[in-house]
Amino acid sequence: MTQTDPGGSRRLVEQAREAERRGDTARSLGLYDDAIEVLEREQDLAVLADALRWKGTLHREQGETEAAYQCYHQSLVEAEKCGSISAKAHGLNCLAIIAQRRGNLAESEKLYALAADLAGRAGDVRLLGMIEQNRGVLLNMRGNFVAAEARYSSSLGEFERARDDEAISWVLNNLGMLYTKLGHYQRAIETFERALRIAKTRHDSLVENVLTLNLALVWVASGKLDEAEKACTSSLQSAQARGDHLTIAEALKCRARIERERGAYDASIATLRIGIFEAEGLEDRLLQAELLREFGQTSRALGNAADARLAWREAAESFEGVGAQHEAAEINALLASLPA
Repeated sequence: MTQTDPGGSRRLVEQAREAERRGDTARSLGLYDDAIEVLEREQDLAVLADALRWKGTLHREQGETEAAYQCYHQSLVEAEKCGSISAKAHGLNCLAIIAQRRGNLAESEKLYALAADLAGRAGDVRLLGMIEQNRGVLLNMRGNFVAAEARYSSSLGEFERARDDEAISWVLNNLGMLYTKLGHYQRAIETFERALRIAKTRHDSLVENVLTLNLALVWVASGKLDEAEKACTSSLQSAQARGDHLTIAEALKCRARIERERGAYDASIATLRIGIFEAEGLEDRLLQAELLREFGQTSRALGNAADARLAWREAAESFEGVGAQHEAAEINALLASLPA
């Protein structure tokens, strides 16, 4: 491609997005970099803002939180330069997700509100639906499950009316996780399976991978360990193939729980140590707390109350730090149950 190739940079962006959907992360990032270089030279600022944001989301989904933040911040700068209200709204929404991952919930709420205001002014109905479900995730984290389900359902309805299958698969994933947390396992399975059908039809390997892992967690919770192990292994292998440290850590958490349920406590502890190591650089405070909760559970099963207490105290502090009061209360109850 040459500098004068009309539309060449936009084709590079589309190729990057297609490679991302296939799970070819290295190729996707390379294509984004090529496109961004040309877009900067051409001063096509609106598309540049989009490309930077999409690259940031790929970093985010890999667990590369700081790299994602830098891309989102630069995307917002370019959106400001070109005066695109929609691009600014998208950038703020993405920065809100980063703040949420890092446990800065007040900042996240503020950014979502700003993003929603701009999205409304731009008439960007799809983005408003995305923000609605993201706010639902905040409510879910804080234990307000009724309000979270209402947000998800509202968002899902909008996407269904728009026949937006990609966005539908995202909301279904959040709904499935909520149903799992509430113990509504059959509803969770049906929800995840519907989302998986959409992801497979769209050839969206990244979303399919996440859904497969979340379905594995339902199988664990409902005692179907063979099904859980198969799904967890599939997800872990896919994540390892593309260097996705976030999903690797999530999958190791799932594997450790399967091992604990089978009584393989030493194996579970070893898996959790690897998972905690994987999660160290992700800046995902909720995931770190969940891994520590699992470590405490397995330590208690081994009869090691001291290690369980240490892990649970740190987990409770992290849950409280991200506003997950429901989980923090559960951990504090577990701490109280330990022998003095």
